[in-house]
Formats: sequence, C-alpha cells, structure tokens
Amino acid sequence: MFHERNACHFCGRFVLEAEGWAESIPPYHTILATWDDESTVFNGSFHLGCVRNFERRGEFRQAIVDWLTTTNRLITVHDEDGQPHEISATGLGYTNKIAKLSDGEIYEDPRFNRWVFIEAAGPYHFLELEAAEALRAGQRVRGDGGGTSAVLPTEPAANIESWSLPELLGFLEIRDLYQELLDTLEPQYRFWEGGPGRAGYILTYSLSAVRPIPIGVGAFFDRYLQSYAPKRLEDA
Repeated sequence: MFHERNACHFCGRFVLEAEGWAESIPPYHTILATWDDESTVFNGSFHLGCVRNFERRGEFRQAIVDWLTTTNRLITVHDEDGQPHEISATGLGYTNKIAKLSDGEIYEDPRFNRWVFIEAAGPYHFLELEAAEALRAGQRVRGDGGGTSAVLPTEPAANIESWSLPELLGFLEIRDLYQELLDTLEPQYRFWEGGPGRAGYILTYSLSAVRPIPIGVGAFFDRYLQSYAPKRLEDA
C-alpha cells in the first residue's frame, strides 16, 4: 500500500501529480467535506477525472467554490464527541464572479491579475494573466513543470531513472487513468532523483502537460481582456 497522501481521495489509486490532470490540496487549507462520512475536511490528492465522475461532485464543487471565492468564512465542524462548533476558515479570495459559461464559471482576484476557472463538474484551474492571454490567442497552456515528490507503493527497479512516463505509469498501475494525457496533452516527464525514505521509496520528478481548459474560456478572455486594465502590485 502506498502513502496516504499519494492516494486519490475518490478512487484510492495512486496520484502522479500533473497540473490540470492530477493535483493535491495541502492540509493547511480548510475545505468542508460534506460528501464524506468519514472526514470533516478535505485535503490531499485527486485525479481531476475522478472528480468529474464522482457521484456527489455537486457537493464537492460547492465546497471548492466556498473555499476559492471567499476571504474568511465560518464553517461548522464536529468534534470527537459529535458536537458541532464553528471555526474560521480562510479562503483564497477570488471574490469577483465575472463569467458564467456552459463549461463553468470564472472568478477574478480583485487585487492581482489572476483568475480561477471552476468547471461545472467540479475541477478548478488557476490562471495568471500570461495564461489568460495565451488562451485568448487560441494557444494551448502548459501546466507547471516544477518538481514534486511522491512515495511510491513499492521499491522500483534500479533503472527507474531511465524509465519513460508510460513505463512509470505501468509500474504504478495507473496508465489507464493517464492514457488521455499520454495521447493528447503532450506530457513532459523528467526523473530528478529517487531513493529510500522513512515512508518508502521517494521519487522526485517533474511532469507537465497541456492543461485541458475548454475553448470557451479562451473565447471569454478574448472579449474580456480587450478592456481589462492590468492591476499594479503597488495598488494591491
């Protein structure tokens, strides 16, 4: 069994992170998990495709909207005895809703040049001004190619540093979950380093791919940015 933080909250299988395809939310964020009978708050790893297919994705989406589009909010949690009490939770501050599209909604940060597109099915995508301008021009936007680490389920072969992405996905038994990424999203994988750790074999790697953002988002920004005045850092 692999480390809990690398397990998808929805399907339980391994998550190899790639922005726009499989991501994680750190535990310092407080997102109320109304759909989960075993947990009060949600954090950890997930495949975006699993969110889209989740039976109670409407509840997940509402919790994500509450987190993304508020600054501070009160949420009700239950202690070990089952008693409810309110705690203050900090949101990410994308408070200005600027578009409702067939594929989802777009919210803007009132202080900085950044947005979040929240799919109707639940997943969300952060967008900086550079990405919005690229989408406006009809270009495809790649996810972050920075490094991250994962605890693998078992120790891999000694030649893991020479494995291709399909080989790694096969070892992790998740190639089926990433096949569309392999086929259409131009993934770029790089092994950085690997070795034993306290929890198991730790792989440090980078994986980026084209982010699957609907064409309608780019069409919206094509109109919106025509009259948009970029915010200045000194005014934030």
